[in-house]
Amino acid sequence: MIALLTLFFSSSAVLKNNASQKELEKQLIGKWKFTGQKAGFSDHSKSKNTGLVNVIEFKKGGKYVRYKNEEPMYQGNYKLCRTKSIFSGKVDNAICFDVKVNVPQKEEMITLVADKLVLKDNVDVGYTSDYTRLN
Repeated sequence: MIALLTLFFSSSAVLKNNASQKELEKQLIGKWKFTGQKAGFSDHSKSKNTGLVNVIEFKKGGKYVRYKNEEPMYQGNYKLCRTKSIFSGKVDNAICFDVKVNVPQKEEMITLVADKLVLKDNVDVGYTSDYTRLN
């Protein structure tokens, strides 16, 4: 009986996480304009360059395109997942972009509230990048 209850509650948690991942992906689909970036512990900020427009577009089916001044610069795949955040110590939403040459795959913590998207490297001295929704 105890094993059955444990299985039920763990199955419910998996179903809830899958539902929240699907809702997050629904909210993520669209174009997002880069608005600024902060670096690690130094909190060194880099605001958007006024002459350069960086946009990332998330598409259905786990595809994305990065644009620079409306020209596609890079495209690939992404996957939403859940991973342990080094900041909170809790399992939270993350996004994993496809592996690039000579760069290991890593998860970035993802926060999406209304029209603001935040991608945060899940490492001590990583970057936090801010975006606002275009459409």
